[in-house]
Amino acid sequence: MTAGTQPASADPIGYYIYAHGYLSDGIAGYAAADTGQPTPIAGRPATGMPNWPQAASPDGRFLYTAPTTDPRLISYAIGPGGVLTPGASLPLPDVPIDITFAPNGRDAYVVVGLVNAAVVPVRIGADGVPVQNGPATPLGAAMDGIGSAAVSPDGRSLYVASVPDRQVLVLDIRPDGTVSPAKQRVGGGINPLFPTITPDGRHLFITNELSGTVQAFNRADDGTLTEVAGSPYPAGILPHVSSITPDGRYLYVPNMGSSFLSSYAIQPDGTLQPLPNVDFSTQTGVYSEATVMSPSGRALWALGQDPMRGTEEVLRRFMIGDDGVLTRDDSVDQYIDGTAVADGRTLTLVPGH
Repeated sequence: MTAGTQPASADPIGYYIYAHGYLSDGIAGYAAADTGQPTPIAGRPATGMPNWPQAASPDGRFLYTAPTTDPRLISYAIGPGGVLTPGASLPLPDVPIDITFAPNGRDAYVVVGLVNAAVVPVRIGADGVPVQNGPATPLGAAMDGIGSAAVSPDGRSLYVASVPDRQVLVLDIRPDGTVSPAKQRVGGGINPLFPTITPDGRHLFITNELSGTVQAFNRADDGTLTEVAGSPYPAGILPHVSSITPDGRYLYVPNMGSSFLSSYAIQPDGTLQPLPNVDFSTQTGVYSEATVMSPSGRALWALGQDPMRGTEEVLRRFMIGDDGVLTRDDSVDQYIDGTAVADGRTLTLVPGH
């Protein structure tokens, strides 16, 4: 492993990290920071299972999950010390796959359906209660499904990666928070997943799970996408939930079938320059699945699973050097009791407390 230049100081401001297992019930929470050990948060509110998605409102006041066998969007208030209190839930018309928020914090979008998928627009009240905001919008093709999504930083575009159709769909977000039918479809690899957008909104990246690649697109003012020359870029085996630094300079991709996290420098034209990889763990077979970025951009948190412990989840922290190179922080090796299989968007970071 090649160690990058370490930052002079880390962000002392703390945050909350929440994790759940796809094949286990309940949300585990931690009070954490860029330094020191994460501290468990009291309680473990139920989520139902299996459960793919998890997301927090941009203001950090509420967390949402959605179980697949009892399709509904469940709200949790984030209280003092990060304690979660279950609140109202919203019934959903099909299997929930992903949740994403608009920057205004008022509008959210739940992608539902293994096939014949749709986007359910949701309006979040001041009390965190979710209500459906108009009819669901079908993605438009029978084989659209298992969709993961992201909203552009300007709040005008919704991007959905459709696994069966191997495409990324572009939908307009209307002023009332509803979405248009797909206005563009661009080809992805095999099992395209988890659109991730740079903070300036200029570039979008997806991971192609079975192709083992990262695909890069430039984003126009109208939200449409053009694939970057040289894309796709090699990743590891089964790349998943990636993260971008707040300055938009670096992209990190966990690989649930490889020992390492893939790292890239994002160039101004959207091309990716590979950086040295870093192993998720010193243990063979313990691989990462999801990542979240600290608000400072100095620390990356990754959630993985240990097959020797019943695919129990493990949380690790990596420090980000000034050159973008990751250094694994071996002081943090937090096994999360009672969680199993980190598949999907099962890790959330809520800034500031």
